[in-house]
This record gives sequence, C-alpha cells and structure tokens, in this order.
Amino acid sequence: MKTLQTQQESGDVAEDGDNKAVDTETRQLMQHFLSEFVGTRKPRWDESKALSTMKRVVGEVLEKHRYVYNGMLNKLSLDHRGDDVGFISSVATILFAYGTTNWGRIASLTAFRAVLCLYFKEKGRDNCVELVGEEISNYLLTEQTDWLVENDSWHGFVEFFRVAEPESTLRNTLVTVAGFGIGHLIKRKVVSVHTL
Repeated sequence: MKTLQTQQESGDVAEDGDNKAVDTETRQLMQHFLSEFVGTRKPRWDESKALSTMKRVVGEVLEKHRYVYNGMLNKLSLDHRGDDVGFISSVATILFAYGTTNWGRIASLTAFRAVLCLYFKEKGRDNCVELVGEEISNYLLTEQTDWLVENDSWHGFVEFFRVAEPESTLRNTLVTVAGFGIGHLIKRKVVSVHTL
C-alpha cells in the first residue's frame, strides 16, 4: 500500500515538474515572440528552436491570412474596450471549440495575438501588448496544459513544423534516384545474363 502511494506521489511530482516546465517555457516563448514581433526586443542569435519555429510559422500564417485577422480586429471594436483584454480567452475558446486541439490552432491563436499586439503598439497602447501575451499564456496553461504535455510541449511544436533542410532534401533525392538507377542496371544485367 505504501509503495503504491509513493509511486502515485512520485508520479504527481513528475507531472507537476512537467507542468512547471511547460508553464515556464510557454510564458517565455510567448513573451519573447511577442516582443520581437512588435519590435520591443531585438532578435538574438542564440534563440530557441521553438522561438525560431514560432516566428517562421506565424509569419507564414499571417502572409496567407492577414486580411482575415485584420477583419477580426475590426469586429472587436478595440478602441472602445480600454485595457481589458479578457475577450482574448473568449476568442481562444471559440477557436478551440470547433475541433480538436492541434499545433495549427495554437499557431493560429498566436498569429491572432501577434496582429492584436501590433495594433495596440501602433495605437500607443504598449501596456496592452504585455497583457495580451499574459492572457494567451494563461489560456494555454489553463485550458490546454494537458494537451501541451501530451504532445511534447514546444519540442513537439518544433517537430510538427520541421522544415527539411534543402541540402538534405536534395541529398535524399539524389540517393533515391541513384538507388533506382543502380537497381535498374542490376535488373538489366540479371535479365541479359539469363537470356544468354
């Protein structure tokens, strides 16, 4: 009985440790991404893989869907809301209500947040920029923590959005072509030996 209880307690400790690591990593990632996106923090040469992946993925999302996000901003009537950014959790809840949680939805939520922060920055409401970052982090860490932990946290995000390096892709293609070519030559040699 005591062994079972000890195992359960150690499992709880491990889970708490995982959640604390996810909490810290999520808050830092969101803060650094947002700061760089709106220009209050300069990019660093030693940035994390999660941050560089987030910048690339959100950039691609915004490139394709900027008009949609701008339309969302217009519907929110942000100039009349003051500094209350609680509506962001409502937007996030709606975004995640129509299907399962996945990295694409998290990237989309982050893209929305980035556009929102840029809007606030341009309006001189810098205090709202940090509030938006906190609100998104709080949403992810209360509503999506289990999913983040189960999906290898931000390492899982990096793996999901991994881009093959052009050099390795070219090398793999050349090896495949060479393999087929050698296979074809061997087949021809075997056929010609059998016909003799």
